[in-house]
Amino acid sequence: MRHDPATPLHALLVGAALLCGGWALWPALFPAARAPTVTHERRAAPGPAAAREYPATASITPLVSGRLNLNTATREQLESLPKVGPALAERIVAGRPYRSLTDLDAVKGVGAALMKTLTPLVTF
Repeated sequence: MRHDPATPLHALLVGAALLCGGWALWPALFPAARAPTVTHERRAAPGPAAAREYPATASITPLVSGRLNLNTATREQLESLPKVGPALAERIVAGRPYRSLTDLDAVKGVGAALMKTLTPLVTF
């Protein structure tokens, strides 16, 4: 049997070629994690809260859509307003009818801060 001294060299070259091929394919097989991109949203200047219009569907009717009429609203609808709980909703119902914000301001528990919050959300 003859011993070929080039065989170990060929094996080393083939191994090096496979290693280089593996390194070349590594990014395709295992992509690096990408850093999240940050985008900035332009917002309008802060102003009074606006009454939102929520669409109704065949199976869902929103509890409140647009401005809430204080003279016809249910207790549940009144409680959906910001800063209005069950006790205050009961007092609002008891103080009906309302013709202006002055009438609403007379309800116990309704102060200047709540009036500012509710003004764009309610009607009479």
